[in-house]
Amino acid sequence: MKVIHHELKSMKWKKALTSKSLQKQLAQVCGLMSPYAYAPVLRKLIKSRDPWLWLAGHCFVGIDPCNHEGQLNALFNDDQHPDNYIDQAHFLESLDQWVKSSAFQKIYKNHVRQEQQLAHSLFEYINDLNKIYSKLMVIRLDLSYGEIYTDDWEPELRVLNDWDLFHAYTANSFKDSFIGYAAKFEHGADKGIHIHTLLFFDGSVVRQDVTIAKHLGEHWKNTVTQGAGIYFNANTLEYKVRMKHCAVGVFKRNDADFLVGAKEIAKYFAKKDPIVRLAVPGLTQTLRRSSLTLQQKAALEKRLASEERDARTPSA
Repeated sequence: MKVIHHELKSMKWKKALTSKSLQKQLAQVCGLMSPYAYAPVLRKLIKSRDPWLWLAGHCFVGIDPCNHEGQLNALFNDDQHPDNYIDQAHFLESLDQWVKSSAFQKIYKNHVRQEQQLAHSLFEYINDLNKIYSKLMVIRLDLSYGEIYTDDWEPELRVLNDWDLFHAYTANSFKDSFIGYAAKFEHGADKGIHIHTLLFFDGSVVRQDVTIAKHLGEHWKNTVTQGAGIYFNANTLEYKVRMKHCAVGVFKRNDADFLVGAKEIAKYFAKKDPIVRLAVPGLTQTLRRSSLTLQQKAALEKRLASEERDARTPSA
């Protein structure tokens, strides 16, 4: 989709409702709505607590269900074909009114607050792991499916089961070192369904994070998905050097630079993708993560008590 037309540029809510966010959500929702699924999906959108889906649902009312894709593309691409005609000025005016409504503002503010809470909670979890273990290994793998296979079957119908298989294999294969995870499910117009993962290991027990990441990625590709999967290994040196504050690899306790990078990763993982909940049946949480075990909580309390004693003890 092209950049939103000049009518939007002067609107006061442009900062909150960026063209990138708006177009991404409308484009992806549009792609999921066939004429046969239009009505039930539209009802879900209107009742959604996600601001983008809620907004899209109200804007889709009145659009021809048999030609919704053509009409919405025409809205952003100046398509003059008579079959795709839509009153652009009326659409933008309606959009502006919905965004200014108290209902949208309430949903939007709650959405932002939830993302901030998720980011804080995930960062605190990573920070706790960094305090507990003298060395923390962090692996970042992006798991997805190759396009060649998506014509024959739908990854959206199997992704939750595939993730369970992948997680179980990781936990069983690294019983002595695997200590936690975070997984974010997303759906992109080009990439389809995919999972961003953070895998945490006791770095004093295992080494060679890039090798472990490759091993797990190959297992996803060849075993879990039977050749249909693809993966991106973010633990390679080529990727690490691109990061201003690297948060993948092996880090010592209370590494300040790592914690800065971890905070940025937590913010990204906390950003909700509303489309994926429409695309994947049964997905209720777009971000899944583990919590501290009782043993880890005990180790954390011991570590915090030790740090407190050290802080009270005057230096020689």
